[in-house]
Amino acid sequence: SALVAQPIASPTSTTAYTVTVTGSNGCTATDVVIVNVNTTPPTVDAGVDKNLNCTTTSTTIGSAALAGNAYSWSPETGLSSSSVAQPTANPTVTTTYTVTVTGSNGCTASDVVVVNVNTTPPVADGGPNKNLNCTTPSTTIGVAAVSGNTYNWSPAAGLSATNVAQPTASPSSTTTYTVVVTGSNGCTASDVVLVNVNNTPPT
Repeated sequence: SALVAQPIASPTSTTAYTVTVTGSNGCTATDVVIVNVNTTPPTVDAGVDKNLNCTTTSTTIGSAALAGNAYSWSPETGLSSSSVAQPTANPTVTTTYTVTVTGSNGCTASDVVVVNVNTTPPVADGGPNKNLNCTTPSTTIGVAAVSGNTYNWSPAAGLSATNVAQPTASPSSTTTYTVVVTGSNGCTASDVVLVNVNNTPPT
């Protein structure tokens, strides 16, 4: 109201209001009051999307804190804290996090960041069991290599190489070989293959 002594003011921008008071004798006086309006939202930045795997199991999200701002992250799952500007995130599955920033003026703003999680183990296959004898003294074990995977066989005895997908095996006695496969995401899987050796001479 413009006709009362104490109106409620809710301008959308900073405004100077002038009040004119008329006394019972017809004389007037004026005064001014300024209502400052600050509805500027705070700056918010959840940071760039991040990738986690079996090698990189946690990461920092968000951006540097600004004085006077309060921070709230959701969901809280996998976060070291939900009320700091830059929490550590280590979710077990791909998660979209939302940060809501509240400025000192009470205004809010929000942003999101995706933390991708890739912990899928590679396929490990030692291949079928093999049989060696005096006619067949060696054999190939394992299966074809997959791009991006690395291979490690043990024990090394009787193998042409321990770091290939399909080494040649020529053990002197029956041996169980284990292959450990490491994927490009750092995750591992293993499998075994039995190489039976029968080189007993006839009677």
